[in-house]
Amino acid sequence: MGVQVNLGNSEIVFNISGWTALTSLRREIKIPYTSIENVQAGHFEFPWKAVKRAGINFPNGYKAGEFLYNGQKYFLSFRDGNHVVILDLKGCEFDKVVIQSEAPKQLADHIMEHCPG
Repeated sequence: MGVQVNLGNSEIVFNISGWTALTSLRREIKIPYTSIENVQAGHFEFPWKAVKRAGINFPNGYKAGEFLYNGQKYFLSFRDGNHVVILDLKGCEFDKVVIQSEAPKQLADHIMEHCPG
């Protein structure tokens, strides 16, 4: 996948590379832990009515980039919607960030350890 996750002291940084960086026109997303309302690991069903702003949506399941759906802005980077971490955000550029992980439950737990409250 085209996203590497770095957990800092006050924020999570997604370093974006490859096709994901090329099509989303970005190399990095920074999210303060204070902006994370919810973190969950598991399944994400891509809404077929989502509007692609800058990204790709291949028939093989790979989705990456920025999408709009029901007035919310999403950043996606996954091929398998059953192995993702979903961040619900407030006061950020995105309302949701969905990224694939080899160990989504562990990544979600590590992110939650850094979140206040």
